[in-house]
Amino acid sequence: MEKDSKIDIEKINRFLREEHSEEDRLYLNEVFCDENKVKELEKNLRKQWYDQLSDNDFKEKQLDHILYKIHYNINSEKYKPKHTISKCINWLSRIAVVLILPLILYCGINLYKSTIRKELPWIEINAPAWTRAQFTLPDGTKGWLNSNSSIRYKGNYLNNRNVILNGEAFFDVFTDEKRPFVVDANEVIITAVGTRFNVASYDEENEVEVVLEEGKILVNDKKEDKLIQIAPNERFIYNKNLNTYITDTVQIKKYTSWTEGKLIFRNDPIDVIARRLGRWYNVDVELVNNNYQDILLRATFENENLEEVLFYLKNSLNIDYKIINENILENNEVYVKKKVIISTERT
Repeated sequence: MEKDSKIDIEKINRFLREEHSEEDRLYLNEVFCDENKVKELEKNLRKQWYDQLSDNDFKEKQLDHILYKIHYNINSEKYKPKHTISKCINWLSRIAVVLILPLILYCGINLYKSTIRKELPWIEINAPAWTRAQFTLPDGTKGWLNSNSSIRYKGNYLNNRNVILNGEAFFDVFTDEKRPFVVDANEVIITAVGTRFNVASYDEENEVEVVLEEGKILVNDKKEDKLIQIAPNERFIYNKNLNTYITDTVQIKKYTSWTEGKLIFRNDPIDVIARRLGRWYNVDVELVNNNYQDILLRATFENENLEEVLFYLKNSLNIDYKIINENILENNEVYVKKKVIISTERT
């Protein structure tokens, strides 16, 4: 017996308008995972798409930011099915070519209609632990997010090109002299027109680091309201605790190679090594003892895991290490990350 191919388009519409119930969400998961409903789904979405084309009020609207909102909602834990997602991936990839254009534009138009009745939404792009994420913003600016990093911007991004960064990101900014590109990186504001630069600004770290590859940027210290112009191959380091900054000339590749999956050290001291290993492998790194003055590392790592890198450091530098595996404490409620203890005393 043939399975029922009819779909309830009103439930899907409620989901797109963000007015859905839990029952609607579950129904949506079921529809997109059911091969028998694909033709009916395509038919309805195409009809809705062509209906929307006749609405001239939205012909000139820029809806890229809505697309990022859709991407974020679909991939967030709130909407992620716990058991069906693996089953659906292969099937969705096969129907994506047929459905993605009318679906995205229809979703965008409906969500845009809802936003003129509500406050402008925040769109967020995330790179979870152990991952890197490539992104393109609505104005054409491209970039990468490093592990445990995110950027946020409002639905009116094209009016002001402002983003908020937590973590590390590389930006290749689309040139628009009338609308500067602005990054809010915790204690500092970076302003650019058309340029390529890297920013590292983690909440839990004491320093904000900005490195310019090409072009020109202005860095504004929020507390002192000072404007500092950075030239290509220069690095700006802001100390949050002391409210001070320094600039120096650096090898750019060392600070941008993470976008290519490489971890590069060029005569770096142990504290820099520890900080970058912690970011790269999502671990806590603790230094014990104080005999690190003469320890400098020059190396490039690409596909090595944490244990392989630590083994290399032990054999090339005068250090030892201990790994404490991740754990869950206090009735399975507190998660403790893997920890690496580095010492200058050999055991």
